[in-house]
Amino acid sequence: MRLMRVGLFILLILGASAAATQLDLMPVVPGIILITAIFIAIMFAVSDMLASPSLAAWTKSELRELVAGVLLVVIIYSLFITSKGVSTAITGTEDYVGLSVHIIDNMIENKTSGYDTAYKNIIRAATRIRIGASYGPYLTVPLWYFSLLYSSAPLSGISIMLIPLGSATQGLTNVIFIYEGLRLLILFFDATVPSIILPLALAIRIIPFTRRAGNTLIAISLAAIVLLPFSVILAGEVNKLIDYPDVTIPNINKLDANSWLMELPSIFCDQPAIRFPLSLTEWGFSAVVCLPAIVFPPAYAACVPFVAQVVYPLIIEIVKLVQLGLLVMWLAGAETIGYGWADDVADVLLPFLQNVNNVVLVGYLDFILIAIITVSGARSISTALGGEWYLAGVERLI
Repeated sequence: MRLMRVGLFILLILGASAAATQLDLMPVVPGIILITAIFIAIMFAVSDMLASPSLAAWTKSELRELVAGVLLVVIIYSLFITSKGVSTAITGTEDYVGLSVHIIDNMIENKTSGYDTAYKNIIRAATRIRIGASYGPYLTVPLWYFSLLYSSAPLSGISIMLIPLGSATQGLTNVIFIYEGLRLLILFFDATVPSIILPLALAIRIIPFTRRAGNTLIAISLAAIVLLPFSVILAGEVNKLIDYPDVTIPNINKLDANSWLMELPSIFCDQPAIRFPLSLTEWGFSAVVCLPAIVFPPAYAACVPFVAQVVYPLIIEIVKLVQLGLLVMWLAGAETIGYGWADDVADVLLPFLQNVNNVVLVGYLDFILIAIITVSGARSISTALGGEWYLAGVERLI
């Protein structure tokens, strides 16, 4: 008996290796059915030769299991693999896998309620808040051999709003990873289960000594290619019954903290025509300004000290007065701007964060529903077929 088991195993491995080169194990199944039938016939002849009632009973039992296995192969491939009638009857479309992937894509990429939309709006909101919170004008006043530096950041307290935005980002990151992985799993199972995993499971189911493991693999395969996509479709239909949150920020410009007053002093840094002359020393500035007078040396000699000692200091003082005026304007309106902007930030972010929280929560609930349907369905199918009831490896994933 042991030698015959080894011989049967070698024949099965040779057939599987030949089919695996084409990435399709379905041709292995008829060969294994034939080999198993021959093996049962040989064992039946041996039972007659040895006059062993127990061996004869075992061969008859295995013959019934072989017939049941063949019927199982026919039923599974006629209902779920080659035929699209079940899918059309349940979902209204033949490509139920494509429909489930489309639903996941809509969850992620929807323009008003998608996870990617919420993620982008969090980035935009956080950028505007950080710009306002970190804005700190300063003014340097030179006094003989030392200078005074004054700076202020009256809106820095609003940076505390970056904490809830960070928490929302973490929740969105988790749910995006979940559904990106779920989409990849559906596509992976659709590509591998019908041609590799399910035929291998059916082959193991037909072999007399591995029937229980084969039934378990069949249940897992059917759950992967049937229950998983259908559960995603069901979750998508359930989501249509609720008022799905809108994660856009239509009034996002309110998060700008008086942008014109903040951007006005930037002309001294952004404009090269202003920044470069002011970066020169008085003698460098005068040398550049008086350069046209170099054709007449006496005029150039008189121009350089005049510009260096009179014109350049006057320009610097005017620039400082302008900067001082802008700083006074900023400080004078800081209280009003600060309180008003804080109210705008609260009015904009509060409903947005609530909607993001609801979207993330719905995503978690959908995934729990999908996992419960898929795993419980796999357990039920496995139990019905005579496989393992407790799928330790699968259930540990959730």
